[in-house]
Amino acid sequence: MRGVEMDAAALVRERRVVLVRRLRGAALRRVTVHELFHFVWWRLGNPARHSWEALLLAERARGEAGWSAEWRKAALSDADRRHRTRRWREYACEAFCDSAAALWASPAQSTLAPRFLARRQAWFAATLGEGPLSI
Repeated sequence: MRGVEMDAAALVRERRVVLVRRLRGAALRRVTVHELFHFVWWRLGNPARHSWEALLLAERARGEAGWSAEWRKAALSDADRRHRTRRWREYACEAFCDSAAALWASPAQSTLAPRFLARRQAWFAATLGEGPLSI
């Protein structure tokens, strides 16, 4: 995104992730998980995406699981939510990826209340099922 500083990018169609070299430790884990979950989002399918969006709409929570979703959430209008605009869909994707990063790597950037993060964790478990990524 032009004009926005980024630590990484998921180039899904090219099947690659680009990370800045300065990332280390927990930040590297968090950013890597976030970027990898863009691939999960891409393969998720519309029914699961719509289910995730319904969860977000029901929350009406302050804060977010990471800054990438947080600044997008702040820019949303009620019309974006009602009409599933591109802005809303981009927010939903970033909330998905930030939530995964908070759950599987580090909640360090999360400003989301723990009860909402727990609901998202339950959604991931129910939707993605058991396996190597299970929580």
